[in-house]
Amino acid sequence: MSVALLLIGACGAPNDSSPENAAPEPTPSEAPCNPPADGTAPTYTELFTRYFAPGTPGHCATAGCHANPGFNVWLCGTTKESCYAGMLGAGLIDPKRPLASLLVNPAQSPLSWVNPTGNMPFDAALPFPEGRDAILAWAAACAPDD
Repeated sequence: MSVALLLIGACGAPNDSSPENAAPEPTPSEAPCNPPADGTAPTYTELFTRYFAPGTPGHCATAGCHANPGFNVWLCGTTKESCYAGMLGAGLIDPKRPLASLLVNPAQSPLSWVNPTGNMPFDAALPFPEGRDAILAWAAACAPDD
């Protein structure tokens, strides 16, 4: 009987809950995405319509910028579907870790609205708090293709 108790004790989880044996807490960019309950984040459709489509402040979907023909670096295309797919393909959006996405990284985003040293939009690399706040809210809501 003492052998059985010894085996049961050996198969259980360790009782040491000291800090050095605790699992590290995930950083916000590694934690699973849980969208805020308030539902105030814009949809990707709204982002595209307001900020990425031709004639908008970002105008990524403009020919010679990130739309055909003559696109640069990554292809946005002319629709919200093609632009989202292009951002995924270029690594601008990380759907598994949206808060770690390059697009919302304040030190590395090419978008000057998010990163003060970013160079996009190329012809107007200026601060744009409205666009920044909308993109950050969308990423915090798990960056859905909606």
